[in-house]
Amino acid sequence: MLKIFLPLTVITLSVLIGINSCSLDNSSKETNKKELTKSTKIITEEEIPYQDSLDEEIEPITAPKEKIVQKNTIYSEIESLLEKADELTTPKNYKKALIIYDEIIKKLENRNEVELLKNLSSAYFFKAYIFKNYLQNEERAIESYNKVIEKFENSKKEELLTLYYNAQILKAYLLGSNESIDIYDEIINKFKNFKSTNLLKKFASAQFAKSHLLKNEDKIEIYDEIIDRFKNSTDKELLKELSTAQFAKAYLVNDCFQNRQDAIDVYDEIIERFKPYEKDGFRQEVTDALFAKSFLLMGDYNQESMEIFDEIIDRCKSCQEGAITQDFEYSVINNIELALITNCDDTKYRDLAKEHLSQLEDTEPQLEMLAILRNAQDLNQDEAMQKWKNQYKDFHFENWSFEELKKWNNRMEDSEQRKRIKSYLDEFISHSSIENDKSIHTS
Repeated sequence: MLKIFLPLTVITLSVLIGINSCSLDNSSKETNKKELTKSTKIITEEEIPYQDSLDEEIEPITAPKEKIVQKNTIYSEIESLLEKADELTTPKNYKKALIIYDEIIKKLENRNEVELLKNLSSAYFFKAYIFKNYLQNEERAIESYNKVIEKFENSKKEELLTLYYNAQILKAYLLGSNESIDIYDEIINKFKNFKSTNLLKKFASAQFAKSHLLKNEDKIEIYDEIIDRFKNSTDKELLKELSTAQFAKAYLVNDCFQNRQDAIDVYDEIIERFKPYEKDGFRQEVTDALFAKSFLLMGDYNQESMEIFDEIIDRCKSCQEGAITQDFEYSVINNIELALITNCDDTKYRDLAKEHLSQLEDTEPQLEMLAILRNAQDLNQDEAMQKWKNQYKDFHFENWSFEELKKWNNRMEDSEQRKRIKSYLDEFISHSSIENDKSIHTS
């Protein structure tokens, strides 16, 4: 039985998206040496007083003004200094770069223009990068991040609050778990009541980052907080955060706490919540929830599971544009297995596999395995088994669970049939284990 490990992928992706969104907007060059500083988003928190007026509207991000390129202006001067410092930010010349960054800071620390303040933060971020990567002095790096945090923590401008957030994130990356959690909590409390989509997404990113530092039993509370904050939203970006939290919760409830029914309930909530938004980019969320639910229903509710896989197959066929989706592939193969287990006719699914899946490299060995097990109910399959082993000696059963097949085999009343099929099933399981060992030793 094929299983998509969806929730882990979703939650990890969400956190990485949050991490990668921290960037230095005003640097004119990006070198590989600086990618860590420019793209690493960590979550930190200073002692920032909570404001009772956080639910007030903040000043929205506006389109940046066109850069002034005339000579002898502060804009062109700072741009030139940043470019020069950027070129000098190397292991050989970083001391000269630090001098220029300090010059930029001195020129801009009392300015109020947003674009110049963004340049000011860039100077502090690059100084932190140099301290961390060239001088191995994380304490000095944190001091630079603190300058940005202190400068913008009480701002009402979204762009400047974003710089505050980026500095907190980068600072948290340099701290231990408990201190990082404190920083995440500060960001969460600071941003949770804002109306800005951008800042609410950062609230969610802080929640997800915090969850990775907590025990499983404490993660549920984090996901519930995100779900509660966004459950009535109609904003598409915030709905993505909502679905991520719901999938993460469902995964945790089932895989870590073995509460299958509660996980199914969460998948039902996802399906119900996002079906009205399928045309707005949420079709995959519904399909993924259907797949996860159908997988959990297997065993006790095989017929219902097959019906859901049928729905997924129809959904994928209706929007298929040449490429075969994994949802379609897995649903077809899973229903061939379920048809075997429930003693149903699998002709429909084998025809679909022949028409759509025959060119997929990993599909044929799976289909032939199921054919061997189906035929083994009545006849010896030693020759077919040996042929399969020779032909697919390098094949690996990725994302495959044999649990339902083993249960099906154990329920067989005919002892000869049960023994015969068990021998083939054991060989497939052994083959999978051998390939797993090979991949571990060769990776």
